[in-house]
Amino acid sequence: MRRAETIANIIFCNIEKLDTHSTLANPTILKSLDEISGSSNENTNYVVAATEYEKAIARKKENIYLPYSLLMEKHRNDQVFVYFELEAFPFFQSFFKIVKNETHPRGVFRFRRTSRKESLQSSMAGELYLFSSLFGELKDIHIKKTDSSKVPRHIIIMINFENGTMAHIEYTVGDQEKIELEWSGIKNIVEFDSDQMKPIIPNDKTKSPLTYSADAILNSARVLDEKMILQLEDFQKLLNGGAQK
Repeated sequence: MRRAETIANIIFCNIEKLDTHSTLANPTILKSLDEISGSSNENTNYVVAATEYEKAIARKKENIYLPYSLLMEKHRNDQVFVYFELEAFPFFQSFFKIVKNETHPRGVFRFRRTSRKESLQSSMAGELYLFSSLFGELKDIHIKKTDSSKVPRHIIIMINFENGTMAHIEYTVGDQEKIELEWSGIKNIVEFDSDQMKPIIPNDKTKSPLTYSADAILNSARVLDEKMILQLEDFQKLLNGGAQK
């Protein structure tokens, strides 16, 4: 994975989810990019609300860290690093390590996520990419969607991966964000439910247990290569019903 040049980093994220205590990056949180007058300070990690990302890309002076949900084709260049929000959450990092440490990870994987419509639509392809990087290529996939005019709206994805893992993935459109994860493997059983976690308030702005640090974003972000772009596009086509595995 190519590392960023030694210039300032600008991280775009949902600031309400940012944990400013469990971090070594010592981020500087800005309300607006206008607070950076002239040149940014080298080796400084700025964190800005995601709505400001177009301004930063136009500056072309810093390394830009964007969530995959905001990436557009015109943004793909060597100074734009992309991260997946799910991968930045501590619980998912722990789960990923547990499965990766198994010699032949095989089991039943269940994942349920509730979020706002705009968040779900833009994150599903990226999350399928993460799951396939853990369990291998998709052997077959079945997708069921409820009527988009009815509430709540559900998207259910059933997958058989090449390593023998079966997955049941469910997305629900709702006002409250929630994630549940279950893994029943040969050696390990993992369970996570964001509703059962003790709420933490990292920056006096949120009680959500779904938080991440600037370190996690910096360490997991990557420049998308052509192979990865094609994989993500394939997943998006599957979700849109334009292709079958």
